[in-house]
Parts: sequence; C-alpha cells; structure tokens
Amino acid sequence: MISQRARSTAHRGTAALTKAALSVLPLALAGALAAGCSSSPSSPQASGGALPQVSGPVGQKAAITLPSGTAAPAKLETKTLVQGSGAALANGQLAAVNYTVLNWTGAKELGNTYSTDGGKTPNQPQVVTLGSNSLLPAWNTALTGARIGSRIEVVAPPADAFGSQGNAQAGVGPTDDLVFVLDVVGGYQPTADITGKQSGQAGAALPKVTGDPGSGNPQVTIPSGTKPPASLVSDTLIHGSGETVQSGRTLVMQYTGVDWNTGKNFDSSFTHKQAFSTVIGAGKVIKGWDQGLVGKHVGDRVLLVIPPALGYGPSGGQADAGIGANDTLVFVVDIIDAL
Repeated sequence: MISQRARSTAHRGTAALTKAALSVLPLALAGALAAGCSSSPSSPQASGGALPQVSGPVGQKAAITLPSGTAAPAKLETKTLVQGSGAALANGQLAAVNYTVLNWTGAKELGNTYSTDGGKTPNQPQVVTLGSNSLLPAWNTALTGARIGSRIEVVAPPADAFGSQGNAQAGVGPTDDLVFVLDVVGGYQPTADITGKQSGQAGAALPKVTGDPGSGNPQVTIPSGTKPPASLVSDTLIHGSGETVQSGRTLVMQYTGVDWNTGKNFDSSFTHKQAFSTVIGAGKVIKGWDQGLVGKHVGDRVLLVIPPALGYGPSGGQADAGIGANDTLVFVVDIIDAL
C-alpha cells in the first residue's frame, strides 16, 4: 500500500516482465552481477545448432545473431551459456534479472535493461517473482533452478511468451517467437530480511517500534495523545553497513505500514511473507518513501512518519485500506538490497 494508487501498482512500477506488459525501453540503473562471473564463448547450441548465437560479456547487453535461413524452434528452448557460482533460484523467490530481448520475426531488438549512454549509468535489473502466474512461462522455466551469476539463452514460442494475443505495445505479434538473454543478478527468499538489533529510540513523540529483524512483523505503537509531526520523519533504527541508496536504484525491502490516526496496521510485506521491490526516487511510490529512503543504506531499518501531503492525502486517501485524506502514515522499512 505504498504506491500512489495501490500496492499492486507499485509492483507494476518496477517494470517487471509480465504477460500484461513488457518493458522494452532501456532502464537507467541496476546492480552488479555476482562477483567472479564472466562471459565465455557459447558452447554448441541445442537442436542441431538452430538456436541463435550469443556474444558479449555477462553484465552487458548481449549481441544475438539468428541462424541464417532457419525457422525458430517449435518448442521452448533454454541454454545456460555461463554458469554462475551463486545460489540456485527457487519457486517463490524474488529474482533480479537483466535481459536483452530480440523478436525472431524481422530480427528486431525489442529492448534491454542495460546502459545506453556509453556506460555512464549502471544497469537496472527487473525484479520478478518466480512461479507467479503473471510472469512469462518461459522466464519461470528458465530461471527456476538457475544460479545467480548465470547467463541463460531462451527461445520462446508464443505459448511460452505472450500467447496468441501477442503484445502490440511491446512490438510482439501473435505468432512471434522471442529470444531472451538473461543475466541473473540476484535472488531473495520471500522472508529475506536485514540483520541487527534495534538500539534505543530517541523521541518520545515518535512511534515506538519493537521486534528485531527476523522475528516477523515489527510492532508499531503510536504515542497516545500526541499529534503527528507536520514534516517528514526518516529515522534510522538499525544502521546497516551497505552502500548508500541512490535515487533511481531498485530496492528490495520488507516493510510494515500503520495509520497514525487509527493505529491500524494496513499493510505488511512481513505478513504477506513476500519481500517487496520498487525503484526509489523515481515517482513509483508515495513521496514520503522517495524522500525518506534515498540517502539511507543497505541494511538499515528506517522509521518513516509521512504527513498526508507526502502520502495519500493528495489523492484523497486510500478508502479500501481505511486511510483518510488527512491521515499520517508510519512505516518501518528494512532495506535488504539496492540494485
């Protein structure tokens, strides 16, 4: 319940590759690949050499060359071009992936998640949930069991991509086969969290947070008889040792949200048992998140107290969650990673 409209909107804001929409425009930022993994020449392809040839290093846009005069395979084909050394991905996990995608019809590149400005900006991976019905079947098949750091080639017929309806917005026709080259950046358990213990909290006028990371949904107690602060509060409760969060990065987080005015816990990734990801500082979520999390660190636990103007106030609140237009919101956010 942190996007401008609804939590599901925030998920769509990550530009995840789903049946409904394919992000075909290069994105600005992303994280680095697992250390120690590099590209190597492709080994002989399956299906009698009928798969495209792939060149270029892991962590950069792939060059895809279709076999001359050869039709696309009739069934889904996947091939690990570079075997990563990280943990294997499992169903239900969040997977962070960079990709290059080519439409076999016309050999037209549809997009990629890599830098297009000469390397001045890093990659911006897509974060998807393995096993989700909204994820392309080809991605579910190729990524489940894949190791972090791997580069995987996928040739997907329509049945394993956008189906017989295609996706006109993405430039995919109903009979088009797609070629993906996937670089697996990271994987996160649904209940992944930071580590550390909370120290004493300053300010009796602020909500009290109890429950250390790993213990489930933290408890937030609103101070009785106290008016909420008029300005944004962004208080670090646990100081992580990771990198500084920059605007435009994709954050992987756990969070819980409480309405100051009612004391109601209206949303929680801890309760959903599903870590959450979004691009921060880019207008994908409410302003209080964009302003309050940029500049924090990976590993931080952050208490956000967000006045209505930086929350849902401008949109009239969130009636389905019981949030009024004049309600102040309180979030506890654990920053697991920044990609």
